[in-house]
Amino acid sequence: MQRLYLLYDGDCALCRRLRNWLDEQPHWLELQMLPANSEAAKQLFPSLAAAGRPEELVVVTDEGDYYKGNHAWIMCLYALTEYRAWAYRLARPLLLPLARQAFDALSHNRARISHWLRADEAEIARELERIKPSCVMPVENKMKDYLE
Repeated sequence: MQRLYLLYDGDCALCRRLRNWLDEQPHWLELQMLPANSEAAKQLFPSLAAAGRPEELVVVTDEGDYYKGNHAWIMCLYALTEYRAWAYRLARPLLLPLARQAFDALSHNRARISHWLRADEAEIARELERIKPSCVMPVENKMKDYLE
């Protein structure tokens, strides 16, 4: 795997911050970020690109695998040099449901990050549960919403 394609909602504040923040980070994998309803996304991924406003972040690898929801947020962190360890940590069962909030916090607050480096998973989960996501998306999304 050498490249990740990120299909995001260009109208979502969190998604736009995602794009800007990811652009600034050193990364292991090449990142190509596309609004999900853009012509480029529709040409590259006709079955995944959203016709209207996308309901969820989608990450596609250059090997053809795709990730949605919390797994997509974790893949974004996995691509980054300084945050790959966080991707592994957030993929654990206790923290996985809070991956979007974790990404929001990680992209906002380095002091909190350094505290979390010493914290156990239960303490991290309690902190993340108090964070309201910047954008609200349905927890349960079906792939059929993206397929033709």
